[in-house]
Amino acid sequence: MAYQEKNRRKILLLLLMGLLAFSLVIVDIYHGFGTLSFLGTNVASQQPELAGVVLKMRLTRTLTAALVGASLGLAGLCMQNMLKNPIATPFTLGLSSAASFGASLSILSGFPFVFGQANVQASAIFFCFLGSAVILLIFSAGQVSMNTIILVGTAINLFFTSLQELSKYFASERNAQRMTTWSLGDLSKSSWDSVLVVFIVLYIVLVLIYRQSWEMNLVQLSDESAQSMGVNVKRTRLLIFFASALVTAVAISFVGTIGFIGLIAPHFVKMLVGNDARFTIIGSAIMGVVVLLLAAVVSKALIPGTIIPVGIITSLVGVPFMCLVAIRKGQRS
Repeated sequence: MAYQEKNRRKILLLLLMGLLAFSLVIVDIYHGFGTLSFLGTNVASQQPELAGVVLKMRLTRTLTAALVGASLGLAGLCMQNMLKNPIATPFTLGLSSAASFGASLSILSGFPFVFGQANVQASAIFFCFLGSAVILLIFSAGQVSMNTIILVGTAINLFFTSLQELSKYFASERNAQRMTTWSLGDLSKSSWDSVLVVFIVLYIVLVLIYRQSWEMNLVQLSDESAQSMGVNVKRTRLLIFFASALVTAVAISFVGTIGFIGLIAPHFVKMLVGNDARFTIIGSAIMGVVVLLLAAVVSKALIPGTIIPVGIITSLVGVPFMCLVAIRKGQRS
């Protein structure tokens, strides 16, 4: 009975998180240049240009932020669980910097030359997968510790960050500005295409990973326990890591580098509902929405008339949070 009561409590907490996320969607649409009334639909019906602002700019921006937040929150949880490291995220493993360099290379040269206006997204996705492939190759090569994977991710992060700075050096002033804006995380380029593509990929990956929730729980205990219960640990890790890389690559290809969502969201969710993957998978996605939409609202509120790149806001919060997590991990070990 106590077990069922705990599960009901966790479900209630997830519902409350979902309500908070929905509320922030409304707040983010409402708040911006020329603040709208919550009865803005009536106003918009009298002013067609206002309806265009709401639908084409604010709504797509808000929905993209929500979906990207959910994607990064989910990816962060999976990487932390699979690598058994509390600071493992797409950002700390270098996947975000790889995608950022891919976007910079495309802005500089037009690579990969065949997708037209989608070249930047395609290049970002390609290099994100390239960084993921390096980690997967090292991981699958043999007995490699999880801490070694984190060190490799740090090296990948530094390598692609250096390449990005090099590409800025050779770029024109206009292109260098575009690269900088992309690397800081920018929701202004959101569109219905970004909403649709990120939603489809997130849905597929979320279903795939949720079906692996039992295996994720067992792998968190120990590899030996999981193997004794019939789980192919190596296959499970590779599958979930690949799915996490996919959802990360697609999400940041549209909005640029937004760090620390994958760090903050899973930790808050684990504090609320524990470590059961059946709840943390959904919870981390919802909390990712909450964190990124909060950052989006703050980015528009700090300086009236100016929208600060949302990646700056998440980094200002994420860096001290990451230090706190690292200190707590050091105290426990």
